[in-house]
Amino acid sequence: MGLVSPKNGAWAGSRVELKFDAPVSKLKIRVNGAVFHSLEGEKKAADLYTLDVSGFAADQSLAIGLDYTEAGHHRKETVQVRKPKDDLGGMGATVVRVGGAIDGVFFKFWLPQVKSVFVRGAFNGWQDQDRLEQLGTSGYWFGYSSRARPGDDYKFFVYTFDGKAQEVSDPAARQTLKTQYNAADSNDANAVVVDPDAFQWLHDTAALPDRQDHRRYCIYQAHWGTFLSTTPKDAPYETFVTGSDEVSKRASVRAKLQYVVDLGFTAFQLLPIHEANGNRNAGYDPSFPFAVESAYGTADDLRMLVDEAHGLGLAVIFDSVVNHQTNDPTHAVFAQEFLKGWYVRRNAPWSNNAQWGGDPWGSFPDWSRPEIRNLLTDSALMYLREFHVDGIRFDATTTIPGDALAYLIGRLRSDAAGSGKYLVAEHLTDDPLPYIVGQEGMDAGWFKPAFDSGMGSLLGLPGRGDLSVLPKVFGYDFQGEPSSAIKYLEGSHDECWEEHGGSSAVNRLGGAANDYARMKARLAWSLTATSLCTPMLFMGTEAVTGLNWSNNAGYDGLDWKSPGDAGLGFHQMVRALNQLRTANAALRGANIDSQLVHWDGDNSVAAWKRWDTSGGVFLVVANFSDGNWQSREYQLHTGTPNSRWREVFNSQFWEFGGWAGADNWDPSFHPQADGSGLLQGINVPRWSLFLLKLEG
Repeated sequence: MGLVSPKNGAWAGSRVELKFDAPVSKLKIRVNGAVFHSLEGEKKAADLYTLDVSGFAADQSLAIGLDYTEAGHHRKETVQVRKPKDDLGGMGATVVRVGGAIDGVFFKFWLPQVKSVFVRGAFNGWQDQDRLEQLGTSGYWFGYSSRARPGDDYKFFVYTFDGKAQEVSDPAARQTLKTQYNAADSNDANAVVVDPDAFQWLHDTAALPDRQDHRRYCIYQAHWGTFLSTTPKDAPYETFVTGSDEVSKRASVRAKLQYVVDLGFTAFQLLPIHEANGNRNAGYDPSFPFAVESAYGTADDLRMLVDEAHGLGLAVIFDSVVNHQTNDPTHAVFAQEFLKGWYVRRNAPWSNNAQWGGDPWGSFPDWSRPEIRNLLTDSALMYLREFHVDGIRFDATTTIPGDALAYLIGRLRSDAAGSGKYLVAEHLTDDPLPYIVGQEGMDAGWFKPAFDSGMGSLLGLPGRGDLSVLPKVFGYDFQGEPSSAIKYLEGSHDECWEEHGGSSAVNRLGGAANDYARMKARLAWSLTATSLCTPMLFMGTEAVTGLNWSNNAGYDGLDWKSPGDAGLGFHQMVRALNQLRTANAALRGANIDSQLVHWDGDNSVAAWKRWDTSGGVFLVVANFSDGNWQSREYQLHTGTPNSRWREVFNSQFWEFGGWAGADNWDPSFHPQADGSGLLQGINVPRWSLFLLKLEG
């Protein structure tokens, strides 16, 4: 009796076929120890028997036990077949364990209309010794090598029907390696077998309820290579971890992340960590959708970063760029000669290159092919399964067809690893949330209109801002869910990115040496953190520096932890407001509501009331003008008759960079509202935001 399919012990799909070499009877088949089928009649020689094992699709390894009578003799044998984690897609190299020990590696690759495919690697002397079999006519090639092990590098070697032959990099490589087989910055890099199950997670359940509560998120966005970096321009990037052993490595990443925790943030979002073009890249020039940027370290180094972030109570969000590859064809894995006709689509009609202007971003994946949809969806699932992240932000979803985006999100939602994850889209339209959240099923979308209005006619004008845009900046969400809109009035990486013509908020508003620019910058973050939204701050903004962020130089010369008086004041303000937001559900959480209670268009002063069912009530008061009421003279409508209030935050507090006496902080001062809800006179400093809490 012999195994016909799968060959070489490798299995893909839902069928296993057995061939009888001689007549047999009393056949009993067990799969993983359980009786699968019994046959009393006789099977003739050369007959095929097909097992439908789709019910075992979650397993990586099947032990098929055969018990039968042949030529009057009772025989038993066991056939071990192995499969990747996914039948649908599941490309790349999957380490297989049997009884807890590594048994080999399953390889899977998609390339239609070729004659044969071999996997060449360090484990077989780079020879054609491990042939892959095609799954029907699907174009999927699969095979198993008992010799391959984690750390081995490999490539696929393809023979076509017309006699061409070429080594091809694995488009699902988890890690790439520069060897004699590929030049620097070349798209024919060797892949490396990676075993994600070998990593020991220490903090996987730490602060899990908070990490799953998206309303608690206050995001710090960072580019790891230049985050907290004091190295000079063009020096190597900061790696994920430093040190010679696990203890020192974990301590190194924990020390950097502590900076984020100390500022009161609850979520940490990394710019893309895909393998990208060159070694000093912002990450938006991806070349391999699965592989970790080699300039930062290994996949396990990145897992350690995530694990230590969780240990500090931080949720972690990865940035996924699956909408395009690098525009340098020598470094784009999909641009390899044998792949590009199958993996990419030229002049994709959903491209928004015309909207953005300039050169195209690079090749667009052919989302119309189910195999490419599966491949790119698997890259996102990898983040959830193998890196245990709490959320994914998808870049430029305007360039992903709607049906493909719905498929991607649907698979992430249906996978157990997607439970409770924060799925976010950068969909840069005037009103993205009804489509992204309402139609496509995302949790949130970046709300750039808030930045445009905030930095424009609200904060960017001299004298006083235009209050007509304030509702879009402060109050916009989707169907009452505040976490559905991610706002960043200080700017995201795009707005702060020098190479893309960006600059920091304080520079946009007049420069770090300008007192009005600094107070407007404080107002911008205060408005972001108190709005109906998930607030986000791009790294370095808290330093209120005249430097702009560069993916080459970072903030060259910035002392992150001692950024001068203005920077330290901004640090204190961010910390105080973030901690206040986290501690009070009325400012960020469940059962939240808001109501406009004061609108003074002549002076550009407005107030919102925010509350929740637990009894917390706040007034958010903002002055977008040069008007400066400093003698407790301003009359404010509260919407709450016969009430008493206490100031708990003021962006012009002197320790934040304002001046003494600007605020209403006095232990004995509790402003009272009369029967109509009109508050007795209070201070309203110029270009400020402050919070009053209901005391009774």
